[in-house]
Amino acid sequence: MKLPWLKFFPGDWLSDEALRGCSPSARGLWVDMICLMAKSKRHGYLMAGDRPMGAEQLARIFGETLEKTSELLIELAQAGVYSLDKDFIFSRRMVKDEYGRKSNRDRVLRFRNGHVMPDVMQMKRGCNANVMGQRLEARGQRLEKRERTLVRPSLADWVAYGSEIGWNKADAEMAFDHYQANGWRVGGKAPVKDWKACARNCHRMSANRNNNTLQKGTQQTMKPKPQYKSSCESAPLYRVMGFSSYQEWQNAGAPVS
Repeated sequence: MKLPWLKFFPGDWLSDEALRGCSPSARGLWVDMICLMAKSKRHGYLMAGDRPMGAEQLARIFGETLEKTSELLIELAQAGVYSLDKDFIFSRRMVKDEYGRKSNRDRVLRFRNGHVMPDVMQMKRGCNANVMGQRLEARGQRLEKRERTLVRPSLADWVAYGSEIGWNKADAEMAFDHYQANGWRVGGKAPVKDWKACARNCHRMSANRNNNTLQKGTQQTMKPKPQYKSSCESAPLYRVMGFSSYQEWQNAGAPVS
Protein backbone atom coordinates (compact mmCIF):
# COMPACT_ATOMS: atom_id res chain seq x y z
CA MET A 1 0.00 0.00 0.00
CA LYS A 2 1.32 3.40 -0.98
CA LEU A 3 1.62 5.90 1.84
CA PRO A 4 0.50 9.50 1.20
CA TRP A 5 3.37 10.75 3.33
CA LEU A 6 7.08 10.07 3.63
CA LYS A 7 9.30 9.74 6.67
CA PHE A 8 11.94 12.41 6.57
CA PHE A 9 14.46 12.92 9.36
CA PRO A 10 16.23 16.29 9.10
CA GLY A 11 18.96 15.11 11.47
CA ASP A 12 19.83 12.17 9.22
CA TRP A 13 19.72 14.37 6.12
CA LEU A 14 22.17 16.87 7.61
CA SER A 15 24.49 14.28 9.23
CA ASP A 16 24.94 12.01 6.17
CA GLU A 17 28.55 12.79 5.23
CA ALA A 18 28.35 10.99 1.88
CA LEU A 19 25.34 13.01 0.81
CA ARG A 20 26.66 16.31 2.20
CA GLY A 21 29.81 15.80 0.12
CA CYS A 22 27.79 15.95 -3.10
CA SER A 23 26.95 19.15 -4.94
CA PRO A 24 23.71 21.03 -4.27
CA SER A 25 22.39 19.94 -7.68
CA ALA A 26 23.05 16.28 -6.86
CA ARG A 27 21.28 16.65 -3.50
CA GLY A 28 18.31 18.27 -5.25
CA LEU A 29 18.14 15.39 -7.71
CA TRP A 30 18.24 12.94 -4.82
CA VAL A 31 15.24 14.61 -3.15
CA ASP A 32 13.23 14.19 -6.37
CA MET A 33 14.34 10.59 -6.61
CA ILE A 34 13.21 9.92 -3.01
CA CYS A 35 9.74 11.29 -3.83
CA LEU A 36 9.52 9.15 -6.96
CA MET A 37 10.64 6.03 -5.05
CA ALA A 38 7.96 6.67 -2.42
CA LYS A 39 5.28 6.70 -5.14
CA SER A 40 6.48 3.63 -7.03
CA LYS A 41 4.81 0.23 -6.82
CA ARG A 42 7.82 -1.13 -4.96
CA HIS A 43 8.55 1.24 -2.11
CA GLY A 44 12.12 2.54 -2.13
CA TYR A 45 12.81 1.60 -5.76
CA LEU A 46 13.07 4.08 -8.65
CA MET A 47 10.54 2.65 -11.10
CA ALA A 48 8.39 3.80 -14.00
CA GLY A 49 5.47 1.43 -13.84
CA ASP A 50 6.97 -2.05 -13.63
CA ARG A 51 10.31 -1.15 -15.20
CA PRO A 52 13.33 0.73 -13.87
CA MET A 53 13.29 4.47 -14.59
CA GLY A 54 16.01 5.54 -17.02
CA ALA A 55 18.17 8.66 -16.99
CA GLU A 56 16.27 10.22 -19.89
CA GLN A 57 12.89 10.06 -18.11
CA LEU A 58 14.46 11.22 -14.87
CA ALA A 59 16.01 14.21 -16.66
CA ARG A 60 12.62 15.34 -17.95
CA ILE A 61 11.14 15.10 -14.46
CA PHE A 62 14.10 16.85 -12.84
CA GLY A 63 14.17 19.58 -15.48
CA GLU A 64 17.79 19.22 -16.58
CA THR A 65 19.51 17.93 -19.69
CA LEU A 66 20.25 14.26 -20.07
CA GLU A 67 23.99 14.94 -19.91
CA LYS A 68 23.71 16.95 -16.67
CA THR A 69 21.36 14.40 -15.06
CA SER A 70 23.71 11.54 -15.96
CA GLU A 71 26.63 13.38 -14.34
CA LEU A 72 24.62 13.90 -11.16
CA LEU A 73 23.61 10.24 -11.05
CA ILE A 74 27.27 9.22 -11.38
CA GLU A 75 28.19 11.65 -8.59
CA LEU A 76 25.54 10.15 -6.27
CA ALA A 77 26.62 6.61 -7.14
CA GLN A 78 30.30 7.33 -6.45
CA ALA A 79 29.33 8.81 -3.05
CA GLY A 80 27.37 5.65 -2.23
CA VAL A 81 24.08 7.51 -1.75
CA TYR A 82 21.97 4.87 -3.51
CA SER A 83 22.37 1.19 -4.38
CA LEU A 84 21.59 -0.94 -7.45
CA ASP A 85 19.51 -4.12 -7.61
CA LYS A 86 20.06 -5.36 -11.15
CA ASP A 87 18.87 -2.31 -13.13
CA PHE A 88 16.83 -0.78 -10.31
CA ILE A 89 18.07 2.18 -8.27
CA PHE A 90 16.86 1.93 -4.66
CA SER A 91 17.32 3.65 -1.31
CA ARG A 92 18.62 1.37 1.42
CA ARG A 93 16.98 3.41 4.18
CA MET A 94 13.55 3.44 2.51
CA VAL A 95 13.62 -0.31 1.84
CA LYS A 96 14.59 -1.00 5.45
CA ASP A 97 11.83 1.23 6.85
CA GLU A 98 9.22 -0.38 4.58
CA TYR A 99 10.26 -3.86 5.69
CA GLY A 100 9.93 -2.86 9.34
CA ARG A 101 6.53 -1.26 8.73
CA LYS A 102 5.14 -4.35 7.03
CA SER A 103 6.52 -6.63 9.73
CA ASN A 104 4.85 -4.59 12.44
CA ARG A 105 1.57 -4.50 10.56
CA ASP A 106 1.59 -8.28 10.01
CA ARG A 107 2.41 -8.90 13.66
CA VAL A 108 -0.48 -6.71 14.82
CA LEU A 109 -2.90 -8.43 12.44
CA ARG A 110 -1.81 -11.89 13.60
CA PHE A 111 -2.22 -10.85 17.22
CA ARG A 112 -5.72 -9.43 16.62
CA ASN A 113 -6.80 -12.58 14.81
CA GLY A 114 -5.44 -14.75 17.61
CA HIS A 115 -2.95 -16.57 15.36
CA VAL A 116 0.10 -15.61 17.39
CA MET A 117 0.94 -18.08 20.11
CA PRO A 118 -2.60 -19.39 20.71
CA ASP A 119 -1.33 -21.56 23.56
CA VAL A 120 0.02 -18.50 25.34
CA MET A 121 -3.23 -16.59 24.83
CA GLN A 122 -5.22 -19.51 26.21
CA MET A 123 -2.86 -19.77 29.15
CA LYS A 124 -3.33 -16.06 29.88
CA ARG A 125 -7.10 -16.43 29.89
CA GLY A 126 -6.85 -19.40 32.24
CA CYS A 127 -4.51 -17.57 34.60
CA ASN A 128 -6.75 -14.51 34.68
CA ALA A 129 -9.77 -16.67 35.41
CA ASN A 130 -7.93 -18.45 38.24
CA VAL A 131 -6.75 -15.18 39.75
CA MET A 132 -10.24 -13.69 39.66
CA GLY A 133 -11.68 -16.81 41.27
CA GLN A 134 -9.05 -16.73 44.00
CA ARG A 135 -9.77 -13.06 44.69
CA LEU A 136 -13.51 -13.68 44.99
CA GLU A 137 -12.89 -16.67 47.26
CA ALA A 138 -10.53 -14.69 49.51
CA ARG A 139 -13.05 -11.85 49.71
CA GLY A 140 -15.80 -14.27 50.70
CA GLN A 141 -13.56 -15.75 53.40
CA ARG A 142 -12.83 -12.30 54.82
CA LEU A 143 -16.54 -11.43 54.93
CA GLU A 144 -17.37 -14.76 56.56
CA LYS A 145 -14.65 -14.27 59.18
CA ARG A 146 -15.93 -10.79 59.92
CA GLU A 147 -19.47 -12.09 60.35
CA ARG A 148 -18.23 -14.71 62.80
CA THR A 149 -16.29 -12.10 64.77
CA LEU A 150 -19.16 -9.61 65.02
CA VAL A 151 -21.70 -11.25 67.38
CA ARG A 152 -25.09 -9.53 67.26
CA PRO A 153 -27.37 -9.85 70.32
CA SER A 154 -31.02 -10.78 70.36
CA LEU A 155 -33.64 -8.43 71.75
CA ALA A 156 -33.95 -10.52 74.93
CA ASP A 157 -30.19 -10.43 75.56
CA TRP A 158 -30.08 -6.69 74.88
CA VAL A 159 -32.98 -5.89 77.23
CA ALA A 160 -31.62 -8.23 79.92
CA TYR A 161 -28.23 -6.57 79.85
CA GLY A 162 -29.92 -3.18 79.86
CA SER A 163 -31.75 -4.07 83.07
CA GLU A 164 -28.42 -5.08 84.63
CA ILE A 165 -26.95 -1.63 84.04
CA GLY A 166 -30.17 0.11 85.12
CA TRP A 167 -31.46 1.04 81.69
CA ASN A 168 -35.11 1.75 81.09
CA LYS A 169 -36.73 -1.04 79.05
CA ALA A 170 -38.45 1.32 76.62
CA ASP A 171 -35.23 3.19 75.89
CA ALA A 172 -33.32 -0.08 75.52
CA GLU A 173 -35.83 -1.43 73.01
CA MET A 174 -35.71 1.83 71.06
CA ALA A 175 -31.90 1.65 70.85
CA PHE A 176 -32.05 -2.00 69.77
CA ASP A 177 -34.47 -1.18 66.94
CA HIS A 178 -32.16 1.64 65.81
CA TYR A 179 -29.09 -0.62 65.49
CA GLN A 180 -31.09 -3.48 64.04
CA ALA A 181 -32.36 -1.18 61.28
CA ASN A 182 -28.94 0.18 60.23
CA GLY A 183 -27.13 -3.19 60.28
CA TRP A 184 -25.45 -2.69 63.65
CA ARG A 185 -23.20 0.15 62.57
CA VAL A 186 -22.00 3.11 64.59
CA GLY A 187 -22.92 6.29 62.79
CA GLY A 188 -23.95 4.20 59.79
CA LYS A 189 -20.30 3.39 58.95
CA ALA A 190 -18.18 1.29 61.33
CA PRO A 191 -19.64 -2.07 62.43
CA VAL A 192 -20.37 -2.63 66.13
CA LYS A 193 -17.61 -4.86 67.53
CA ASP A 194 -18.77 -5.12 71.19
CA TRP A 195 -22.53 -4.86 71.65
CA LYS A 196 -22.30 -4.63 75.45
CA ALA A 197 -20.02 -1.60 75.21
CA CYS A 198 -22.45 -0.17 72.69
CA ALA A 199 -25.33 -0.71 75.14
CA ARG A 200 -23.45 0.99 77.98
CA ASN A 201 -22.66 3.95 75.76
CA CYS A 202 -26.29 4.26 74.66
CA HIS A 203 -27.40 4.07 78.31
CA ARG A 204 -25.07 6.92 79.31
CA MET A 205 -26.24 9.07 76.42
CA SER A 206 -29.89 8.40 77.31
CA ALA A 207 -29.28 9.25 80.98
CA ASN A 208 -27.56 12.50 80.05
CA ARG A 209 -30.46 13.50 77.80
CA ASN A 210 -32.99 12.75 80.53
CA ASN A 211 -31.02 14.74 83.13
CA ASN A 212 -30.71 17.71 80.81
CA THR A 213 -34.44 17.63 80.10
CA LEU A 214 -35.28 17.38 83.82
CA GLN A 215 -33.00 20.26 84.78
CA LYS A 216 -34.38 22.40 82.01
CA GLY A 217 -37.98 21.69 83.12
CA THR A 218 -37.18 22.42 86.77
CA GLN A 219 -35.57 25.73 85.92
CA GLN A 220 -38.56 26.72 83.85
CA THR A 221 -40.93 25.81 86.73
CA MET A 222 -39.05 27.59 89.53
CA LYS A 223 -38.18 30.72 87.63
CA PRO A 224 -41.28 32.87 87.06
CA LYS A 225 -41.77 34.57 83.81
CA PRO A 226 -40.60 38.15 84.10
CA GLN A 227 -43.25 40.82 83.72
CA TYR A 228 -42.20 43.87 81.86
CA LYS A 229 -43.82 47.23 82.42
CA SER A 230 -43.63 50.15 80.14
CA SER A 231 -41.79 53.19 81.44
CA CYS A 232 -44.72 55.28 80.23
CA GLU A 233 -47.14 53.77 82.81
CA SER A 234 -48.19 56.16 85.70
CA ALA A 235 -49.49 55.44 89.25
CA PRO A 236 -53.24 54.62 89.69
CA LEU A 237 -55.58 57.57 90.10
CA TYR A 238 -56.61 56.66 93.67
CA ARG A 239 -52.97 56.85 94.72
CA VAL A 240 -52.56 60.16 93.00
CA MET A 241 -55.58 61.43 95.05
CA GLY A 242 -53.95 60.26 98.30
CA PHE A 243 -55.97 57.08 99.04
CA SER A 244 -54.34 53.78 100.01
CA SER A 245 -56.85 51.62 98.12
CA TYR A 246 -59.40 51.84 95.41
CA GLN A 247 -62.24 51.02 97.85
CA GLU A 248 -61.42 53.98 100.08
CA TRP A 249 -61.45 56.22 97.10
CA GLN A 250 -64.89 54.89 96.09
CA ASN A 251 -66.26 55.36 99.63
CA ALA A 252 -65.10 58.97 99.56
CA GLY A 253 -67.15 59.59 96.48
CA ALA A 254 -64.21 59.18 94.07
CA PRO A 255 -63.24 62.82 94.13
CA VAL A 256 -61.11 63.90 91.19
CA SER A 257 -59.85 67.22 92.47
